[in-house]
Amino acid sequence: MGNRELLIQMERVRVAYPSGMEALKSVSISVEKGEFLFVVGSSGSGKSTLIKTLLGEVGVSSGQIMVAGRELSRLKKKELPYYRRMLGVVFQEFRLLEDRNIFENVALSQRIIGVSHDRVKRNVSLMLDMVGLGEKRRAYPKELSGGEQQRVAIARAMVNRPAILLADEPTGNLDPKNSWEIMDLLEEMNQLGTTVVMVTHNNEIVNQMKKRVVTLSQGVVTNDMPQGGYVQ
Repeated sequence: MGNRELLIQMERVRVAYPSGMEALKSVSISVEKGEFLFVVGSSGSGKSTLIKTLLGEVGVSSGQIMVAGRELSRLKKKELPYYRRMLGVVFQEFRLLEDRNIFENVALSQRIIGVSHDRVKRNVSLMLDMVGLGEKRRAYPKELSGGEQQRVAIARAMVNRPAILLADEPTGNLDPKNSWEIMDLLEEMNQLGTTVVMVTHNNEIVNQMKKRVVTLSQGVVTNDMPQGGYVQ
C-alpha cells in the first residue's frame, strides 16, 4: 500500500452474541484514508454488524479494531461520543426528526458539539445547498420525497466534516433514479476527502461504481476485490 495512511484496521475481529451465534468470524480488513469501500453479502452475512462495530455499538469478542490510531475496545463509555464525532452515519431508514424542519435536522449535529449559532447557520446552509435542498430548508421531512429525505440524512452526516462516512444500505428504500443521485452525492463527499464504507445489496450500483468490494458470507470475508471489483 506504499506510504498511504491506513484509517481503519480490523484484525481477526470476531463478534459472538450471547446466544452463541457468531456474526463475524476472524474478519481482517484495512481501509486507507480517502478510500471508497463497498461491503456486500447476502442477508445475515455480518454486514450490519461490521458497521456497528465501527460505530462502537457492538463490542468485539476477540481481535482488534483500530480507527485513526484508536483501539475501539479501549475506549471508555464517556469517550465514545467524542470518537463518533469523526464518523458520519447514513441508514436505510432516514431517521429524521419529524417534528423539526430540514434545517433543524441538520443543525442538530452541530449544536450537539457546541458550534456557535452563526457558524451553524453558515455550515448548514452550505451543506443543504451541496445536497440540492437549500430552497427546502424550512420544509418538514413528511413534505419531502424519499430521495430528498436521504439527501437530508447525508447533509446531517456530513455537516461536521467527518473523516469517515458509514452508509448502511443508504439506497435500500429508494427507486433507481434516486439511488443514483444518492450515489453521486456519496462519490462527491469521497472526492472531497471523506473515507466512505458502504454496505449494500445493490449489485448494479457496485458494478457500475467500480470501487473496492469486500464480500462477507456467514461472518467471513470471502473476497476482497480492488477498484473495479465486479459482483455477480
